[in-house]
Amino acid sequence: MKSVHDMITYLDTETERDTRYEVVSHLLAHLRDLDGLSLSEVARQTYVSKSTVSRVVRRFGFESYDEFLAVARRFVSQDPSVTLRIAPAELDALKTGDGSYIDLYIGELCTALQDLKNTVNAETIDGLITQMMTRETALFATEQPLMIARDVQVAFLAAGHLIHVGETGSKRQQIAQELPSGSLAIVLSNYGRYLEDNREMLERLKSRGVGLYLVTLCYDGPSCLLFDRVIRLSAHGFSGVGSFPMKAFFKLVIRRLLAGQAR
Repeated sequence: MKSVHDMITYLDTETERDTRYEVVSHLLAHLRDLDGLSLSEVARQTYVSKSTVSRVVRRFGFESYDEFLAVARRFVSQDPSVTLRIAPAELDALKTGDGSYIDLYIGELCTALQDLKNTVNAETIDGLITQMMTRETALFATEQPLMIARDVQVAFLAAGHLIHVGETGSKRQQIAQELPSGSLAIVLSNYGRYLEDNREMLERLKSRGVGLYLVTLCYDGPSCLLFDRVIRLSAHGFSGVGSFPMKAFFKLVIRRLLAGQAR
């Protein structure tokens, strides 16, 4: 399968830093300026042979480096804006619920999105984009927020900046160990469960000089003291809306990012 997304998945799950990993990482990090990088130049910058680079791209279904370049051009020129996706559990509930449940759910959702409008402004979004575009950044999340993190990763990659996302626990631990001082770690956690489960890792990041941001629906526990900045998407505790406010927030981030790239 000829897909840049397959290369992203490989980078998000592979923990072995071998030659193939280094080549894929380099190609994705330079996706927007690959037209100026010949096969020879990529080989030189990754300290491997031209045949090794060719083998790597063929491993992901491309017949040649030139074909990979053609697919990469289409990838960075497409609109990576994604539609809001509904979680399977939420979809099942809507299918089986009666009319009163649907009315209640839609009412809660509208209230949550209105609350998002009142708690988040353009300065917050632009400031977050600036931080993510100018610093080495990793997004830490599990379950539904992890799907959102992956969407954000794809959008920033198309804009020319590689964001680290770990799709497995071991990959997230590796990313946390390798983030240098001055980089940025952003945790996506609606209700704080990720913070409580990974407090030791977050404390290590903090001690090494990694900036910590939290994007959360409504969590306000003691773990918030670890973070340099907390972006709350609600002033209330919503239990029935799932990840929709966070999806909407990062949809705004993606749209604003794309608007900036178009200027």
